[in-house]
Amino acid sequence: MSSQEHFPLSTFPPEHMGISSGSILRFLEKLDESRLCMHSFVLVRHGAIACEGYWAPYTAESLQRMYSVTKSFVGVAIGLLAYDGYVRLDDPVITYFPDKVIKQPHPYTEQMTIRDLLRMSTVHTRTATQIVPHPDLLKAFFNVTPSHRPGTVFNYDTGASVVLSALVERCTRMPLLEYLRMKALSKMGFSDNAYCQKIGSVSHGGSGLLCTAHDLAKFALLCMQQGNWYGFQLVPKDYMRLATSKQIDTHFAQPGHGAFGYGYQFWRTDHNGFCMFGMGGQLAICLPQENLVLVTTADVMDNPGGVDLIFQAFWDTIYKELQDDSIPEDAEDAACLYEKLAALRVRHVEGNTDSPIARQVGGRRFRMDDNPSIYKELSVGFGPNYGTLEYVTETGSHEIRFGFGHNEHQIFPEPSLECLASGAWTDEETLFIRVYVIDQNLGSLQLQLHFTEDGTVTLSSRTYGDSLLTGMDACVTGYLDPTMGEDFE
Repeated sequence: MSSQEHFPLSTFPPEHMGISSGSILRFLEKLDESRLCMHSFVLVRHGAIACEGYWAPYTAESLQRMYSVTKSFVGVAIGLLAYDGYVRLDDPVITYFPDKVIKQPHPYTEQMTIRDLLRMSTVHTRTATQIVPHPDLLKAFFNVTPSHRPGTVFNYDTGASVVLSALVERCTRMPLLEYLRMKALSKMGFSDNAYCQKIGSVSHGGSGLLCTAHDLAKFALLCMQQGNWYGFQLVPKDYMRLATSKQIDTHFAQPGHGAFGYGYQFWRTDHNGFCMFGMGGQLAICLPQENLVLVTTADVMDNPGGVDLIFQAFWDTIYKELQDDSIPEDAEDAACLYEKLAALRVRHVEGNTDSPIARQVGGRRFRMDDNPSIYKELSVGFGPNYGTLEYVTETGSHEIRFGFGHNEHQIFPEPSLECLASGAWTDEETLFIRVYVIDQNLGSLQLQLHFTEDGTVTLSSRTYGDSLLTGMDACVTGYLDPTMGEDFE
């Protein structure tokens, strides 16, 4: 069968599945009101796509890093590993890694089981390399002095997921994703070019998967159907029932959307659902009772409450208005939704496109005070609907082009990363620029430049996420260099 036959694209409007076009439209409007940088959403009900949307330049074919959603793939791989007879969930995990033990292990470490790692009840309060820096995460995991007995408390530990990924690869002698392809993913039409980044020599089971929104929706549907894919049981049903059920309480460690408990590398959610959750708004919300899946990809790392806003927008609109049976289509709502979907673009900075001071500072060079950041000099130039920020570092001169009222798509100068940039005047003296990295590692850079009539600029610069924009955080003042010309060419 083709992947489309396995996962059909619905030829019916969402109303056929009990979802009103108006509720989807209100969901998108709430995301807009929250000023979130969304990339995609896919809404699945009764095994078919009811609606999907992509904020340009993202498309259905775009590979996106799913961050901690990867953990759920690892959780499923462990279930398959146990079914194939390689391991038992109550085996002490250290017995599979004798080469990573460099000192007499602590009794708590010796007692820690595969099941403890699956449900994030290890002997560590956080990832071991955050406790004691070490180039080998596996050695750190088994040799850092534990703080408590395993299986007693939930602590979110990405290192546990990496160890589980390494366990899959040791037992099968296959990369994590290839094992999953052989057992399940290839049968579901999972993208051939999806891949998983590595941490050292091991697949980064905590954060490294890159795939499409469709791929994630397929995987979420598989999990919601307890391992069944259109009549084929690809993952053991009993294991998937346990994996997506509450295995440990999370109230103490995870307020908000994370307070409903944790399974085997899956989060529980409100409304008796479960979820895969990756940094920045990579989500797969699964509601078995309603036979409903919502997948989103995004970059909300500059908004600490951004993920909660996505959840709340969903609960308040699509979920709240969901019907068990098909409903009549509202032609006006359907037309508005179609128009909205066609116009989706990654959000740009909103505000004024011009300021009187722009003509005084355009093309002028400012020398920055001595400071620990990368910035030594800068200048700003202005075109009819865009601007350019040129800044000088120890490695030379670099330029970012930003749009007024739109994003400029480009390669960030250093490091070389695909990005979008836009800007606006927030008042007559202050220019705000935002750069969204849309490469395999997400992140953003926000720059505020405050100019004065006596020839100074104060640059405030802040980075968010995992974008590798190191050294760019700053707050520094610069002074006009009188030897530079006034005109911007």
